[in-house]
Amino acid sequence: MFNLLKSVIGGNKKAGLPIELPEAFPLDGTEVETAPRAECSHKPDHIKADVNHTGHMRVFAASDEEASALEAEAMRHVRGKKTVFYGETAVSAYISGPPPLRLITITKNGDKLCTYPFFNLGKPLEARITGITECRNGYEGQLEIFTKGSTLSFFDVMYFKNKNLYYPGKEVKVALSGIAYVLARAGDASDNDLAIQYENGDVDDYVFRGIVKEVLEFEALGGKARAVEVPLRASADSAIEIHMCVTQNVLNEKLRKGDYVSGIMWLHGLVL
Repeated sequence: MFNLLKSVIGGNKKAGLPIELPEAFPLDGTEVETAPRAECSHKPDHIKADVNHTGHMRVFAASDEEASALEAEAMRHVRGKKTVFYGETAVSAYISGPPPLRLITITKNGDKLCTYPFFNLGKPLEARITGITECRNGYEGQLEIFTKGSTLSFFDVMYFKNKNLYYPGKEVKVALSGIAYVLARAGDASDNDLAIQYENGDVDDYVFRGIVKEVLEFEALGGKARAVEVPLRASADSAIEIHMCVTQNVLNEKLRKGDYVSGIMWLHGLVL
């Protein structure tokens, strides 16, 4: 398994990205910039403990050890690097893995802060920032937004780069996607399809139900996965169509357009 992961992350194995699924945001290549000046004096609304990404990584690995090996191998085969200087502090994001499923490793002056996956799909969505939560490490964060008549929270994969540009009330465009922790067929469709925050998870974890709009297979970090388009209905009047990554570890059976499913997803994305 490790050799397979090495070949995929290193680029010797072609990615199975369907032509219908262009990445939401270009990540390859190298960029170096100075952090933008803060647009206002607003500080994060909340400071929280650093995010534990173990659950996010385990959907791609059979064990914690395999997940750790995957993280280590990712740093040996970097496809993109984005560095932002906050004064003398250099914060870098190392991007590895073929699209659309990427791994992002954040470092501060060369010391690793975290590694997390990013399912880089999503259509632009008009939104307004209503809240900002920053992790204690200072370079991970979650945004609360108001869009299509409802409020959602998501993990911002580019928080390290854009944190100085955020403040409540700012109008933005975002691209959101999901990674499924749990997914199963749910029998007959229900009128109660409202997505709710998972009470045993973080603010960006959602329990949802809905009808599958599309299923496309691709290769993700050495295994098979599917990009599943489902509605995320956070209000009774509107829904957001989300592309969600579903690995074989999560659901190892056929999934078809029109299936009614329920599950738990990690909602993440970025401000465009």
